[in-house]
Amino acid sequence: MKPLQVAFVWHMHQPYYKDDLTNTYLLPWVRLRSAKDYFKMPALLDAYPKIRATFNLVPSLLAQIEDYGKEESVDLFLNLSKRDAAELTAEERAFIIRWMRESPRALRVQQSPRYLELASRAAEAQFTTQDMRDLQIWFNLAWCDPAWAESDPRLAELKRRDRDFSEADKEPLFEAQMEIMAKVIPKYRELADRGQAELTFSPYYHPILPLLAHVDSARTANPQIQLPDRHFSHREDAQRQIELGQGLFERLVGRRPTGMWPSEMAVGESVIGLATQANLDWMISDEEVLARSLDSNFYRDGEGRVNSPDQLYQPFKVEREGRSLSMVFRDSQISNSIGFDYQRMSSVDGARNLVGRLKRIREQQADKDYLAVIALDGENAWEFYPRDGHDFLNALYTELDASPDIVTTTVSDFIREHPPQQSLRHLHTGSWIGASLDTWIGDPEHNVAWELLADTRSWLEEQSLQKPQQSDAAALGWREILITEGSDWFWWFSRKHDSGMDTIWDNQFRLHLRNVYKLMGQRAPARLFQPIIKRTPTPERKVPAESISPSSRTDPVWSKAGYYIVGSGFGALHRPAGVVERVLYACDAERVYLCIDSPRSPAELEAQKIQFWLYFSGVPADGNGGTLELPLPLAAAAEFGFDAAHVARIVPKAGGASVTVARVDEAQTRAEPITTFEEADLFFIRIPLAMVGRHGGDTMEMALVVTREGRDIEQVPPSGSLGLRIPDDGSAAMAPGPKQLKVLVATSELAPFAKSGGVADVAASLSKELRRLGHDIRVVMPRYRQVEIGKHGLRPVVRDLQVPLGAQTIPATIFEGRLGDMVVYFVDCP
Repeated sequence: MKPLQVAFVWHMHQPYYKDDLTNTYLLPWVRLRSAKDYFKMPALLDAYPKIRATFNLVPSLLAQIEDYGKEESVDLFLNLSKRDAAELTAEERAFIIRWMRESPRALRVQQSPRYLELASRAAEAQFTTQDMRDLQIWFNLAWCDPAWAESDPRLAELKRRDRDFSEADKEPLFEAQMEIMAKVIPKYRELADRGQAELTFSPYYHPILPLLAHVDSARTANPQIQLPDRHFSHREDAQRQIELGQGLFERLVGRRPTGMWPSEMAVGESVIGLATQANLDWMISDEEVLARSLDSNFYRDGEGRVNSPDQLYQPFKVEREGRSLSMVFRDSQISNSIGFDYQRMSSVDGARNLVGRLKRIREQQADKDYLAVIALDGENAWEFYPRDGHDFLNALYTELDASPDIVTTTVSDFIREHPPQQSLRHLHTGSWIGASLDTWIGDPEHNVAWELLADTRSWLEEQSLQKPQQSDAAALGWREILITEGSDWFWWFSRKHDSGMDTIWDNQFRLHLRNVYKLMGQRAPARLFQPIIKRTPTPERKVPAESISPSSRTDPVWSKAGYYIVGSGFGALHRPAGVVERVLYACDAERVYLCIDSPRSPAELEAQKIQFWLYFSGVPADGNGGTLELPLPLAAAAEFGFDAAHVARIVPKAGGASVTVARVDEAQTRAEPITTFEEADLFFIRIPLAMVGRHGGDTMEMALVVTREGRDIEQVPPSGSLGLRIPDDGSAAMAPGPKQLKVLVATSELAPFAKSGGVADVAASLSKELRRLGHDIRVVMPRYRQVEIGKHGLRPVVRDLQVPLGAQTIPATIFEGRLGDMVVYFVDCP
């Protein structure tokens, strides 16, 4: 009987963590997983020359590993780890305690008595300078592969000592991490050069290819799924992701890949054409996708034997429009046992169990040639195994090495020696998770993210056509679009998953979309500054529970206020300046109340020329100008996610503060003072709502900016706003003037978009006057031929709208434009 051929396919992947505009890595996982897994996995094969494997290297991971080697980028976590523990600010200490103090349940934490002690300590406990230094080192040391750490004298000495590290101990640790990162890509090349490994790739930023081609493809597996209102269908993006991935892979690995692991094994009919156009020989997916494609089911007996081994353990040919490629499908039960089950067994027992299952497959093989594909993530599983999976993998490779019944191979070699004998007439659209795409679309948060991506992409497409002189900036903008098409963002938007840092993913996703507008020199829409994941009370922030009227900074009623703790959250990249530790805020029907917790005294703040600027949402003044220059550049002010109508400047002075309330101009760069008053306590500010144009029943957003000598140094929150709703109790003090109206002006003509005179001028003048009075105005009109899209900077906001008209429907598109600061909608239909 022939030996069973087995292909191990290890998937190595990280999303793109870098903000290219600031040259900063916001998360450290490429560096840390390089130290833990990416070198270990190929290096293990050095001791087993007969064992062969396939490694799938995602281009976004390779690009970041290469970039780290240049040592030109900033790693936020690395910088904070290197910082002298005695010089850490309160905000930096809070950040380290929040994000580097891992769960005590993690095996890498339990390897060290000291790290376990620090991880088990409550976040609010006191951490000494020595505690902080030990935490800085252990967070990074714990992520080093244990076998490597034992063999490297620098790391072995740190692990032996366990505690009471010095600042000098940091340099050898980080030096070792950079050294191992530099060896990662060459190690894979070495294995491939000697024929022990096949190297394959995924689309560049790991997108879900069927969803890029057509989001409606999600309905193949789930006809009832709720899809985004904004349609997304860009096959050209899917093709670009593949082409870029191939190019980057070939440049760094030195060979063109012939096999592809579609991101999340998500395939479908639309992916076949993409793969054949890229001249690929094969791609991989899951056994459940194969079952759905065959309109069948795979099931196993009590010993794990599958009912249809001739289908699961042989490649298929897929041919469309004269082009073809091969497909292999993994044995999901064995693959998932490595990912989730064998960690609970001894290493030897787990390895023997796996090899026993392979031998039972061989018994079914008879005189045929089977390929059992074991494919899974090559990194995440090992942190749940003792010694990061070393003992299990060594036991497994030893068992396989000694077994004459099993031969390891690569996918390409098997297909070359045993071309597919069966064809697949239909390829089901689905992934490795339930043979569906529900993990990346369908939840409310998913759909908001897809709509934001679609809107930004559409805007960039129009800008690229209208402004060819900005082609270089547009090219960088398209890169940001491709980054946000990656699967990981949508994975964490799923209500089925919780990373513990979902707000970070949320912020980074929107950061990349905002970068598109920054690159083109434009202000990003407000929606890109508002979290996709709805705010809930967390240790970092809370919205006000009810209307309160605190009388002082120490009033117990502040316990019901909203708050934001600076430094413990992780939003967009903003370095806290150490002026504000916490902001509490609340309101009643007459006033908004602000309480600032600061480690600095009023005298110290006055001497340092520190000022606080509290911005309030609303409709800005009509026109530009004002005697008060605002401290923020427009791009920074845009991160509030709202237009500012008023601002309160709070200036420290002996015995309290001077507060000036001013009306913000249309350009958001200057303001005209309305009134100035004194407060006895710098850190307890009360502002009458009438001064900022707000009344009972209104909602309001605020943001606090700290300046030193006129320059902004801190923003609370770093992105987005502090929101509250003003109670409506019917009191006269609540509404001294007319309440703000929300008015939709529907007109057939509007100057200057259509003709001048008559209705066009009346509609424009009426709208502007209502806007000047502070009302919220929107205008809607038909889009005539003379209203040119490019000339007036219109952008589509609703496409392919089907409007019922008698017994038929007519298609319509709605464009958005501006008349000054007013939004104007244009209805375009035949």
